[in-house]
Amino acid sequence: VAPPPQFRRFGNAAALGLVTFSLCTIQEAMMQAGMSVGYGYGYRSMAVQSIAVAGITQLFAGLWQIANGDTFEGAAFTSFGAAWLAKGLADVPGLGILDYQANESPDVVRKQKGIISLTWSIWVLVLLAGNVKSHIANIILFGTLNLQLSFTCAGIWLGHEPIIKAGGWFGFFCGLAAMYNAAAILLNEENFWFNLPV
Repeated sequence: VAPPPQFRRFGNAAALGLVTFSLCTIQEAMMQAGMSVGYGYGYRSMAVQSIAVAGITQLFAGLWQIANGDTFEGAAFTSFGAAWLAKGLADVPGLGILDYQANESPDVVRKQKGIISLTWSIWVLVLLAGNVKSHIANIILFGTLNLQLSFTCAGIWLGHEPIIKAGGWFGFFCGLAAMYNAAAILLNEENFWFNLPV
């Protein structure tokens, strides 16, 4: 449990972590589901967003939460910030990552992506279990995130595009849930007309 506000070294960074996660998750999910530029296109255009917004900013938000004594949010934000940072850096031309993968067979690249999705799906399942005594808005966030990763993993392993697209839709609703959770932290009776229900 995080210490009371008067004993915190930093303010509550959860809203920052949630909104940065939300913004990039919605964008990536829309591309994955084929809602924006079409399935499989536009991911490289997210490199800067992935590095600066969902990567570095979320990483710092996680470290701030650890400093505040909130181990759960610290672990969640820091791990996902690092993942987004890695994803963004992988899409930067000239770093050698894209060139390295270009020399591998498409089947090997597909299986590598499937393994990454599987490991993150397991981690999110742990985070979901850590939220069962939390509020429903948090459970919806981690539940839809787990479904996104699980469907993406299955779709990649089976080479079945409609399953991957379904994962994108779950990711879209996960991003909206994260945005709502951020709003619920920021909008309260001190600066809004009422507390958002969670």
